[in-house]
Amino acid sequence: MAGSSKLRKVLVAVCAASTILSGCGDATLTFTEVKRVSQEVSPGELRTFFEIVEHFPEKKLPPFPDLYLPLPNWNAERTLPISDLVDAEQVTLVERWGTKRLVDSLPQSRRLDRWLLRKRITREQFVGLTLAIGAALSRSTIRANQDLSGIMNKGEKVVSRLRSKSEPFNTLSSEAMHAVLHEAAWITRHDRARRLLSVPEKNVELVLKNVDDLVKLFPAELTQNPFDGIADRLEEQGIPFEELPGNDSYDSLSWNPEDAIVGRDDPLDAQAGRQ
Repeated sequence: MAGSSKLRKVLVAVCAASTILSGCGDATLTFTEVKRVSQEVSPGELRTFFEIVEHFPEKKLPPFPDLYLPLPNWNAERTLPISDLVDAEQVTLVERWGTKRLVDSLPQSRRLDRWLLRKRITREQFVGLTLAIGAALSRSTIRANQDLSGIMNKGEKVVSRLRSKSEPFNTLSSEAMHAVLHEAAWITRHDRARRLLSVPEKNVELVLKNVDDLVKLFPAELTQNPFDGIADRLEEQGIPFEELPGNDSYDSLSWNPEDAIVGRDDPLDAQAGRQ
């Protein structure tokens, strides 16, 4: 009898210790892995997100480090080959969205940890969920005329061309440096397009249903169009004007001398006119 009682105590202790991992008793895990940006977020997970944020100071997300990097702006003294600079830039872009970096930025709070434990979600899982929701929110700002697939495909070609360049950056002329940095902007554009293309449409639909509440919680970089600040305006918008159909001849231009403003501002022009 004593042995049976002792065995029951051991089983109870094991069950209690493994509750979060094995779902023993009523404690069933809601989150079993760290959410990725490419995975669907359920309405229940979004509700859990809102409930957890309620327990942050001021009931909003803490200030996370920036996720979107600015365009490359390599110093003229950089001695690395262009290909190495491209690789380093891409590694940094990937690290920006790493969960560990963002977990370290979460405030140390026993109250938050208790609430996370109550919701059976780790800090890493909460950050993964936050990133998935934030990426969907960012994707929801993309306009219909912004072709993410086209941006990604062009980016792949430009980046591939840059990675074939082995010249040290500091050996280039100023004009060549400017040209390389102009192309290097596609490293950033490609990364953003690739990341946002992986966001499930259902996540976009979900955040749009809750957009008014979400924009109050997330940083501005995820609530504004992520390409507006890094677009190539000349390429995106084209030439500033174009001829209308049927107006392709100078003969169609009209001019009324009575509307002309006659005069000379340059003294040399005025002198030439008197001669």
